[in-house]
Amino acid sequence: MTDDPPRAPRAPAPQAVTPPTLTVAFHPPQYAQTLPPSALARLDTRLAHLHARTPDDVLHATLRDAARLLGAHLTFRAAGRCAHAHPWQADAALLGVSVRRAAHLLHLRGGARCDPAELHAAVGRWPTGTLLVARRGVICAQLNLACDLDRLSLDDLELEGPPGPGVALYAHRLRPGGQLAAWHTPRWPRP
Repeated sequence: MTDDPPRAPRAPAPQAVTPPTLTVAFHPPQYAQTLPPSALARLDTRLAHLHARTPDDVLHATLRDAARLLGAHLTFRAAGRCAHAHPWQADAALLGVSVRRAAHLLHLRGGARCDPAELHAAVGRWPTGTLLVARRGVICAQLNLACDLDRLSLDDLELEGPPGPGVALYAHRLRPGGQLAAWHTPRWPRP
């Protein structure tokens, strides 16, 4: 008979590492499901990149934006961390943030360039999406296109005017397969 080798009295026991999880509950949240990374990537590819060491500002911004685009309640859990987001959550975290920082926080890459009036008309037809409004390189509004109150703000945007303090727009929504489809106006700074 063989015994396990004796362990030093102060040696720590091996710790089980649990991967982070993301629970999705589409609105209304009557049923919730914890999804594996492959399924998350089919909903929104940005969700598959979240991990236990994701900085808090990136985690919260990405979760809130994904919740708006999916129309779902999201809960991220990792060792010692828990973050929640829902589709109609008030989100002022990006207001006053530079365009480059907002693009980093939301994992925004590029996008098709289009005329402001054309973009305004297109987002007016979208059932869901996010519209970022910037003045002088700083985010001044973030509109949830699934929210009727935010849609009322679309008519107030001043899209024409002299160069300089004009409005720059960046709109994005999810395509099938979880990829972001994005458009921006010519005044939107390049990342």
